Amino acid sequence: MAGRARTRAPAPPARPTPGHGRPRSSGAGRASGSGTGTRPGTRRAAAAGPRPGRGRSRARLTGRGAVLVMLAVFLVVDLIAAGVHSTFLNGFGYAAGCLLAVAYARREALLVVATTPPAVFLAALLAVKLMTAGGDTVVAGAEGTLLTLAAIAPWLFGVTIAYLAAATVRGLPRCIQDLRTALAGQGAARS
Repeated sequence: MAGRARTRAPAPPARPTPGHGRPRSSGAGRASGSGTGTRPGTRRAAAAGPRPGRGRSRARLTGRGAVLVMLAVFLVVDLIAAGVHSTFLNGFGYAAGCLLAVAYARREALLVVATTPPAVFLAALLAVKLMTAGGDTVVAGAEGTLLTLAAIAPWLFGVTIAYLAAATVRGLPRCIQDLRTALAGQGAARS
C-alpha cells in the first residue's frame, strides 16, 4: 500500500480554464462518482465554448422578422424625413432597411426578403404621407407619395440592385431552386 502512494504523481495545481476563471478540478472528481469517464469540468467548458464549424454566430431573422425590421426602419426614417423635408433621408432609409434585412435574415428567408422591400417601402411611405398630410388627406397623401417616389427613384433602383446582389451572394439562387423543387413536388403529387 505504501509503494502505491509513492508511485502516484502529485495532483497538478488547480488552473483556471480558458474563458471561465474557475479552477479546473484535479483528479478527485473521478473518485467522487461522476462516472462519465471524462475529466470533470470538460463538459462545461466544451458546452460554453464556440462550436467548430459554426463560424460567426449572428442573430438571424425569419422572413416575417426581416419584413418587420424593414417596416420599422422605413417608418422611422420616413417620419424623420417628413419632419426635416429631405428626400435624401427617404433613400437612405430604404437602403438601410433593405441591407439590414438581407444581412440578418436566415438563408431560407432570403426569397421573401428579396421580393418585399419595394412594397413594404411603398406602404410605409404612404402611411407616413397620410399621417403628415394637411388638408384633403387622401389627395395630399397620394400626391406626396408620388412626388417622393419620383425624387428618390435613383435610390430605389440602385439600392434594389445592391440588395439583390447581396442576397445572391448570401444564397438567393439556392432559395429559388428550393422553391422550384417544392413546387415541382407538389405538382407531381397532385397528378
